[in-house]
Amino acid sequence: MKKILIPMIEAGGGHKMPALAIKEAIEELYPDQFQVDVIDFARECGANWDDKIIKGIWDFALARPDFTTSANRLIDSLNRLTRSNTVMKLFLQQFIHKGTRYILRYKPDIVFSTHFFCSSVALFARERYNLNYKIFSYMTDPIRGHNLWVNPRIEAVIVATKEAKEYLINQGMPKNRIKIKSFPLNKKFFQKVEKTREEILSELSLDISRKTLLATSGGQGIGETVEYVKSLYKSRFPFNIIVICGKNKEVFNELLSLKESGISDTPFAVLGFVDNMHELLEVSDLALAKGGASTTLEMLVKRVPTIFTHCAALHEKGNIDFFVNNEMGWYVRNKKEFDNIIDIILKTDILGRYKSNIEANEYVKTLPEAAYELAHFIVKELETPYKKRAKSRKAYLRAIVLGIRMNLHRLKSKNKRYRIRRK
Repeated sequence: MKKILIPMIEAGGGHKMPALAIKEAIEELYPDQFQVDVIDFARECGANWDDKIIKGIWDFALARPDFTTSANRLIDSLNRLTRSNTVMKLFLQQFIHKGTRYILRYKPDIVFSTHFFCSSVALFARERYNLNYKIFSYMTDPIRGHNLWVNPRIEAVIVATKEAKEYLINQGMPKNRIKIKSFPLNKKFFQKVEKTREEILSELSLDISRKTLLATSGGQGIGETVEYVKSLYKSRFPFNIIVICGKNKEVFNELLSLKESGISDTPFAVLGFVDNMHELLEVSDLALAKGGASTTLEMLVKRVPTIFTHCAALHEKGNIDFFVNNEMGWYVRNKKEFDNIIDIILKTDILGRYKSNIEANEYVKTLPEAAYELAHFIVKELETPYKKRAKSRKAYLRAIVLGIRMNLHRLKSKNKRYRIRRK
């Protein structure tokens, strides 16, 4: 049985959810034909220190979006110096060594990665040990990525939109190594929800006669959304409010205390990490969110107009721009803008108009089949053998020059390890 390895890093849910959607699609279309494994690669291979660094940096970025946006611009401007292959060799050696050993034990027939660092580890292992498998990256930023995704030495980087392709080309990724495939989402977002609206709201002790607002800041629950939620609750907003705090226990406890204070009669449900997002979106009329890829596209699939309160970085701003430019959502930069939009929503039928815009959007119509198309693509690539790329004359000359320089260094070195023994 051939092995399909889908490595990712669980920094939030943006890399994990597409990976799981692809795995489920392969197993549904090709039952018992392939071994498909989705792994949190750095943690799974035992690179615990590097895993902590990568995830810690992401949490830091979520809490400081302005700084992260500036850092994104700097990363893009440095180009070759900030591609994942270079960054890993400089800062993530533990992940390279332990990830390579994991690859040698696992022996994949193909690697389909949803994180740029995972693609680099698979590439280093393939090149060092002369292994025969293809490597593909799926860029989980649908509209605008960042320079870490650029990797001309793998088979291809797959992107969700034409805009993302143009971005990678501008950053130096060869055109023939970029493919466009729509963003994969879990099939439950496209299936009919078994529970009724009344059942879902009643389970949360909410008012079935009111419209519902859903607020989330992604899996980590970090961001500015919570301040807007508190403001709405205190002002007795006439919708039900469902807030998802993710893994952030501090925010969860803070909002739970606010609910128990009884200062408002607005129906209020405070939740932690959830696995029924499809049900919660099904009963929602409006959402508050940050600009993460999976979250934004799930909102579109469920036809929920969204107010974006912040984005973690420049690549998430592209997702927000897609909503705003197509009149499917709003982006607020301060409390005054937020209050103005809420006032318009309460006094007009703008939610109905924005929902119609979502239903008519051509890209949204491609999403139901996206995971299945990627599943077919991966299996088709498995059927064709991996062909090693011939080294260019320039690469050979570079290797010769490097070898000569290393030998000269050894001859001049006083280190006993390099000393030539003469009889």
